[in-house]
Amino acid sequence: MNILIPHKWLLEQLETELSPTKIQEYVSLCGPSIERIYERGNDKVYDIEITTNRVDSMSVRGVAREAAVILGQFDIPAKLAKQNLTLKNLKENNLLPLPKIIDPHKFCKRTLCVVLQNVKRTVTPKWMADRLTQVEMNIHDSAIDITNYVTHELGHPIHAFDYDRIMALGGEIHVTEAKKGEAFVTLDGELHSCVGGEIVFKNSKGEIIDLPAIKGTANSSVNADTKNILLWIESLEPSKIRFASMSHAIRTVAAQLSEKGIDPHLAEPTFVRAIELYQDLCEATVASKIHDDFSGEEQPQPIIFDKEKIDIYLGLEIEKERIVEILKKLECKVEVIRNTFHIVPPTFRKDLQIPADIVEEIARIHGYHNLPSVLMPTKIPLTKPKDLNFSAEETIKHFLADRGWFEIYTYSMVSEKIAQQSGFQITRHLQLANSLTEDKVYLRRSLSPSLQETIANNPQVENLSVFELANVYHPQENELPNETMLLSLVSQKPLAIVKGDFEALLRKFYLTKPVVKQKNGESYGEILVDSIKIGRIWLENNLTCIEIELAILLPLVKQHPNYQPLPKTSSIKESLTFTLPVETQIGPVIDEIAGLSQYIKSVTLEDVYQQNCSFGIEYWDQKKNLANENIKPLREKVVAMVTKQFNGKLVGKL
Repeated sequence: MNILIPHKWLLEQLETELSPTKIQEYVSLCGPSIERIYERGNDKVYDIEITTNRVDSMSVRGVAREAAVILGQFDIPAKLAKQNLTLKNLKENNLLPLPKIIDPHKFCKRTLCVVLQNVKRTVTPKWMADRLTQVEMNIHDSAIDITNYVTHELGHPIHAFDYDRIMALGGEIHVTEAKKGEAFVTLDGELHSCVGGEIVFKNSKGEIIDLPAIKGTANSSVNADTKNILLWIESLEPSKIRFASMSHAIRTVAAQLSEKGIDPHLAEPTFVRAIELYQDLCEATVASKIHDDFSGEEQPQPIIFDKEKIDIYLGLEIEKERIVEILKKLECKVEVIRNTFHIVPPTFRKDLQIPADIVEEIARIHGYHNLPSVLMPTKIPLTKPKDLNFSAEETIKHFLADRGWFEIYTYSMVSEKIAQQSGFQITRHLQLANSLTEDKVYLRRSLSPSLQETIANNPQVENLSVFELANVYHPQENELPNETMLLSLVSQKPLAIVKGDFEALLRKFYLTKPVVKQKNGESYGEILVDSIKIGRIWLENNLTCIEIELAILLPLVKQHPNYQPLPKTSSIKESLTFTLPVETQIGPVIDEIAGLSQYIKSVTLEDVYQQNCSFGIEYWDQKKNLANENIKPLREKVVAMVTKQFNGKLVGKL
């Protein structure tokens, strides 16, 4: 996730005299990457990439906090500006009652709210409007823009309700889960229907009055007539916020921050800063008690490990005092007992959970550029991994692409629907415990269903053929899954053409023609090369599908053809055309013809027109040249067999 931060705004949180280009240089070495600097208005604006696990840095103050620590490591004077934004500084009143808040399931870890009375709808001041424009936010008026401003500055979303509308709707806020089919209209007029399970706020009549941490609803939002504001902050379960945001495709800044697990302790300074701005810019009055329910407060768990681990992980020895200095600058509580560190991360650093996280932070602040570059003490291994042949894989990809196939990359995680299409029961799939999305929760066991879905999603392309080389994951009891590399081909083209492409691919590796073996009653055929099963071929949803296990195929491939001496006798080639019934499979016809005599060297399908199939037959005897009187009985035998077994009719006469 990228964030835009104007330089002058940053300097309100970071005390330094360093130029923007130097800040970019040093901070990018050890922290968030400042990708570029824009000229916007009378200021420079940083475009900063923040990794998704560092939601604490997704604000002006968050970046300032990082920069203050990093610049100090380069002996550059810099420190985080002090702030005194605490609830103790606010004077409460009892002029207006707060709405009744009902949260029986404790969905909110923290709830902060207060009523602001007589809010004047003033024009957003130029300094604030300029900054919001520089970070690509819309400008409305002060009463609305304050919430966007403090969210960007301090990193915790905050919402303004129209207090009078909330009270007119019943004066109650019920925190609950939505039922499937319930409707709500967002403040921009979009109608949404609940999928069920979203956290919503309802009034006493069961009407949805907010989609918390994501977007306000039209029936409770601030409008042109708003005089009194209910200023509100909530902290919800991140997975619930992401579920609702993705279900309704509402990707607001608030949703993107909240779904990453913002520290509820950041709510207090954000709340106080917003109230101060409402008082300064809108002449608002605090008209109620301040409601602060922090019943879901969680304390960071201590991380305990020995200094020896740091030395082993980093490959160098850093003094104990230096480690303590770095960790304290990162606002960790550190206690050293002999050679063991007892570390309690700050509440905003939820990404610090195990010793490896701490070691990474030490290395980052110490400076990756300060880590020694040392060649590994052992020889580079020369043994190739088993079951891998990158050259052959490259040949497969280029060969199929040259014949008009498109290479596809699909997700390793699939939906329940796709998993069930793989031929394995859903209970025989590995299910992810922390899937990123609700629709991709199982590790795939076949590539074909995903490729079929790709073709279905591209109806505008005729005769589409796609393939993929990738791993599937078969579960093993008490073990990691067995990763198996497959080659999967799915095409809208006829079976004969797809099979021909695959046979041509095998010839590229100088392999014998594959045999398709189909048992009675089975909807697929096994593909055999030199009597070894390498995969299967089948028809499904009017598509031709092939799936090959590369671990079996690759040991069979050859780099060069086997030497074959030139034959001393000549072969005779001829074509026979038969009219065959519609349902006739060509493979068995070819196999039966080839098996009629030792003198039939090869049989190929040369052409197809409607139900007329032309077969090329090559006769050969390695000891003598065959004459017509030798071939005639064989020819008659072929015609008789095709007529009897396949109900074929010879086109023409013998």
